[in-house]
Amino acid sequence: MGRSNGISVLFDQEVASKLENLAKDSPQMLDRVLESISYAAKQEVQKGFRSNFTRRTGKFEKGIQYRRVRRACFRLKAPSLASIYEYNGAHITPKDASVLRFTTEGGQVIFSKYVDIAPRPFFYSSIRRFTNSGKLTDAMDREIDRVMKDKEL
Repeated sequence: MGRSNGISVLFDQEVASKLENLAKDSPQMLDRVLESISYAAKQEVQKGFRSNFTRRTGKFEKGIQYRRVRRACFRLKAPSLASIYEYNGAHITPKDASVLRFTTEGGQVIFSKYVDIAPRPFFYSSIRRFTNSGKLTDAMDREIDRVMKDKEL
């Protein structure tokens, strides 16, 4: 079948030890931190999407989601069909007709024997940019500080 469009992020030892210490104190706080990181990663992927594509209905962008898989594990997921843009693109031909038919926003009807969609990666490149820029660590540190401050209250 197709490739999975989810991603797992591995933390370096310093980050992992901070998260482990937080998990010992409170698993709920760890979930809060991981959810905050996941949300920040989602925003970065959406930003990467917007830089590559024009917005029409917004359904594709809204399809970039994260969810809790199990305690201390969140998964960021690309929408279906993202693999077309992420990997090889697509060559679309008519299935039951001799030509494809499209209507533009201006009402013009276009007939074509095929349509080629070029790959325009946005998902993994956005995640790499998020982790390599230090934004991941910054988001985690901010949320750990916020959680610890709430714990003290």
